[in-house]
Order: sequence, then structure tokens, then C-alpha cells
Amino acid sequence: MYTKVINDMTDTDKTKTSLAKFEEFFSTQYKDPVFDALENYPSQRSIVIDYLDLEMFDPDLADLLIEKPNEIIAAAEKAVKNIDPQRKNADINIRMSNVTNELDLRYLRSKYIGKFLSFPGIVRKTDEIRPRIVSAKFECRGCMRLHEVTQTSNIITEPSLCPECGGRSFRLLQEESEFMDTQTVKIQEPLENLSGGDQPRQISVVLEDDLVDTLTPGDIVRITGTLQTSRDEKTKRFNNYIYGNYTEPIEQEFEELQLSAEDIDEIIELSKDPNIYSKIIKSTAPSIHGYNDVKEAIALQLFGGSAKELEDKTRLRGDIHVLIVGDPGIGKSQMLKYVSKLAPRGIYTSGKGTSGVGLTAAAVRDEFGGWSLEAGALVLGDKGNVCVDELDKMREEDRSAIHEALEQQTISIAKAGIMATLNSRCSVLAAANPKFGRFDSYKSINEQIDLPSPILSRFDLIFVVEDKPDEDKDRTLARHILETHTMKNMDYAIEPELLRKYIAYARKLSPELTDEAMDVLEEFYVSMRNSSNDEDSPVPITARQLEAIIRLSEASAKTKLKDKVEADDAKQAIRLTNACLREVGYDPETGTIDIDKVEGRTAKSDRDKFRIVQDTIEQLQVEYGGRAPINVLISELGDNYSMSEEKVEEIIRLLKNKGVIFEPSRGYLKIV
Repeated sequence: MYTKVINDMTDTDKTKTSLAKFEEFFSTQYKDPVFDALENYPSQRSIVIDYLDLEMFDPDLADLLIEKPNEIIAAAEKAVKNIDPQRKNADINIRMSNVTNELDLRYLRSKYIGKFLSFPGIVRKTDEIRPRIVSAKFECRGCMRLHEVTQTSNIITEPSLCPECGGRSFRLLQEESEFMDTQTVKIQEPLENLSGGDQPRQISVVLEDDLVDTLTPGDIVRITGTLQTSRDEKTKRFNNYIYGNYTEPIEQEFEELQLSAEDIDEIIELSKDPNIYSKIIKSTAPSIHGYNDVKEAIALQLFGGSAKELEDKTRLRGDIHVLIVGDPGIGKSQMLKYVSKLAPRGIYTSGKGTSGVGLTAAAVRDEFGGWSLEAGALVLGDKGNVCVDELDKMREEDRSAIHEALEQQTISIAKAGIMATLNSRCSVLAAANPKFGRFDSYKSINEQIDLPSPILSRFDLIFVVEDKPDEDKDRTLARHILETHTMKNMDYAIEPELLRKYIAYARKLSPELTDEAMDVLEEFYVSMRNSSNDEDSPVPITARQLEAIIRLSEASAKTKLKDKVEADDAKQAIRLTNACLREVGYDPETGTIDIDKVEGRTAKSDRDKFRIVQDTIEQLQVEYGGRAPINVLISELGDNYSMSEEKVEEIIRLLKNKGVIFEPSRGYLKIV
């Protein structure tokens, strides 16, 4: 009834009625927040009102706010000035939270123009902060009289006529005019709302005053504001945008999750369980059977190590990067999806459909003709987890975009006159398939991973997972899959929501290495490096692996909520690292671990063969008049070094590709 009555009123009567209602509301319901804001003005420039409180006070006024937001919010801001005992004439903004009129971006239509609403989204791009003139002062060029005109848009409105002299020419006095900060951000609808071939919808949001500089690319937020439209003078078309009133985060980083006292008590009690480490591993991707080492690595990645900044400003990353290379159908993508859902700011992307700028940042033109950066996956995932599926399917030039992000955890951009360094402090969990579809037990591992060594060397752990028939394992797996399809509820060792809170609490810790742990790590590193007395033996481990083991040790300590990294944590990290090194770096020809095999470079045993082949070609050149016959070369190497014909032909091909040898005539070789 009230809404109908007020709709029949004139605009002046509506304003007076709403003003009186808000004065009563602030005086009775929000007295403390209002007077706190007035006391702290201008450092505090806003009062946040819960829409549900306004609805309980006066449902019709709350409904009118949805229909006529500009008038009602203006009345609320005037009401604050009216009840101010000190008469400061403070320009305090009224922000509304928990607005029940929530829509998805894809359902915004012209019928909602001018209405107050809220919607969830991901921040894709933030433009630079610009000033907007609010109250312009003009000087009449004829009589020098000053005129003040309130501005409602970016197009400056001048006085129509000087009442003193009748002049129509005015000069804007910028220094005496009043300005307000304004910023435009681009919001994209959440990806989980999409279905089929839908493209995510985007909309620009205009933020003003104390709302500017509160959002960064990657934030998942709920925006409250008024849907408005503006006409593009070039195309003569209308474009919708949101005039923002309030922003609130929907999802924070692990470290920002709000934990109650009851949550903390439950977390600390859970940490006292002697089997907590195995329970965490069991609760990681529980729908996938087996692969305990991979699950352990993913669990440690979620907890993370401790980032450190040295006195010389060098930053040591604490995030753990994991690569899973395996046969098709073992659940790699499912593991990645699990991590992207569990971790806040979890971004999932597939290498086949990802470009370099999609991973890093794209330079795009803004509405003023300037350039700004639109964040890609690695920037959106800052302080979170980025899961890259089918890493081997990415194009070479796109793959190189992640080099800097993996180690330095920054992304340097030099595009369209923009020189910027963006943060990418995220853990990367990547998956790839073998080069030939499935693993070939007769070929070396590094031959089958179609990834360059600069990328492979930046992963802390690389797992090779083969799908081999085994009756007992296959029966257990089949039973697990069948139970998964028939179970109503998954049997979790730790409930997902509790695990999420547990990880959030643990990530705030920064455990320090004890002397015992340092001794264990030092002994492992030195003994591995000096495992062979041969001066020309392969290098089994480098300082990069030692840093990775330290990060894993810190993550292991965090799983038990310890403030010290103890010897057992170091041993756990060493066991996991050894499992990877044996799988990827073992060279059957030398019987040792060769770190060059792990990181995709030529193994020591192969480098020796290259040298032998080159020496033999040089000897044969002397004997056969400057050219070495290929058939004689194959025979010599087979008799003296037991090299197969296939291996010799493979080495010849590689040496040709490297430009070391060439074939001057068919059947003959020569050193370049």
C-alpha cells in the first residue's frame, strides 16, 4: 500500500517521505555506525547498511530502493547530514550489502535499467584511476562573475546564461572545481555458471570515491549497483554498465578465510591425530584410487612452503610446482579439477585452448583510447593454484610464457607502451601425456616427455604414471569405481570443508628448519652429489632440487601444524623426491640418477656416445680421404662399443640437426 501511495506522489513528496523514514532508521537502528562515520570523516567516507535490516524496518522503503535507487540513496545521504549534531555537512556514501535482488550477468536486460541489483563475478581488468569533475566552477568572460554547476556525467555542462551580464561564454576554473576519483573495472561471470558452448558475459562497473582501488584482477566478488546505459557517440549504440554502490569478496585466498573460535579448536584437535598426515593424503582427490605419491605431492602443494625475502631483496618462492606425466585415462584431469575447486583462486585451463596472453596478460584498449592490461590465468591465480592440463599440447611460443612465472613468480609485460611486472605467486599443477600417446618401456623417459628443459627444470616434482595391466590392482580399481558410482556419500577421512579450513590455518604458519632437519638435508645433498668417485660421472642432483626439498619439508611440517621443521619432515620430503628421481632420472646404462634426464637435457651416457661417434668419424675421415663411410662407422661402433645400428643412426640424425656433422655425398659423413 505504501509503495502505491508513494508512486502517486510527486518527486518532492517522495524525497521528503523517504528522507523522514531514513532519519528515523538511522536514529533508531544505525545510530552507532552513523555517528562513528561522522566522527571519523573524512578518513571514513562510507556507511554500510545491511539491506535485510532496512527491509525489516520498512519493507516498502526497501522495495522502493530497488526501483528508484538514485533518489532513495540520495535521500539516505541527506538524512545523515540532517541528524549530524555537529552540522559538518559531511558527504558520507551509503553502501548497501546483502541486496536480495541478485541476478546472473547473462540475465541483465533493458527492463532492469535504472534498477538496483547485485551479481557475482570475477574481476578481469582494472583501468587506471581518473578524476571526475563533480562540481565545476565557471567564470563569465564578460563580467568575471563565478558560477557553480553540479556535474552528473563526464561531459561537462556549462551555465546556459550569465544572469549578471547575459553573457554565454565561460571559462572553467579547474583548480577551484571539485573532483572525485573514479575507476572502471571489467567483471566476468563465474565460469561455473556456464553450460555447453556459452561464452562468459562481461560488463563494465564504474567505481567512485572510496570504492576505487579496492579490487584487483582475479578477485571473486559480489557487485551491488544500478544498471545504467550510455550512448556511444561513434556507433550511436547504447552500452550497459553498472554504477557500483558496494563490493564484497565472495572467496578469499586460503590465508584470508575467516575462521571462528570453534573452527580453530576443531583444527587444533585434528592436528593431534597421530595419523593426520596419512588422513590428509587419503582426503586428497578421494574419488581417484591409488597414486599415493602423487596425492601426497598435491597435498603438500596445497599447504605450500614458506616464501622468504632476503636482505638483498631476493625472493625465494614457497609455492610448490608439480608435473604429472601419464598415460591417458588415469585421472590426471580429475586431480587438476579437484585442486582448482578446493583451493581459493583455483584456475583450471587446458593447454590446447590457451595462448600466451591467456596465461599472462593481454594489452587492450580502454574506452579513452589508452592501453591497459587484462589479466590472464597466472595473474588471476595470484596467491592460489593454477592447474594447466595438456601442457604438452601448447604451442612453443605460448609455453615459453610460463618460464618466468614458475621461478620468479612474476610476469613482465612490455606491450603497447606498457612496461609492467605483475605478480603470479601461485602454485602450478600441470599434466601432460607422453609424446607417443603411451609410455614405451624401451625408450628413455626424457625422449617421451615433449617439453623443453627450461620448463621441466622448474617443477619441484615430476611424476610418471603408467597404466599397466595388473590383475589385483585392476580388480581393486574396478571395485572402487563401481562403489563411487553407487555411493550416495563419499567416505572422507576429513570432510572437504574442514580440510579447506585446516589448510587455511596451516598456511599462515612459517616453520623454521631445526638443526636436525638441516643435518638430514645436508647429508642427503652431499651424499647424492658424491655418490660416484668418478670425476666424469653424471650430476645426480643440483641446488634447485635442494630448494625444492626444503619447500616440501616446510609443507610437511605445516600438515601437522608445527612451527619447526624436524628431521622426520625432511626425511618425508627426501623420500618423495627420491621416488620422482628414480622414476624420471634413472639412467639404466650407468645405473645412476642423472639430473639432466630429469630436466629434459641430454643424459651423460648419451653425451659420451656423441663424443665417441664424433671421434670415430674424425678417425675414419683420415683413413678414407676426408670422408667417413656410414657403413664402416656403424660396423666400428658396433664392434668396439656395442652400439646398435638404430642407436648410431639416431645419434647421426641428432648430430646433423645440431650442425656438428653433414653428409657431403650419399653414404658419407664429415665433421663441420
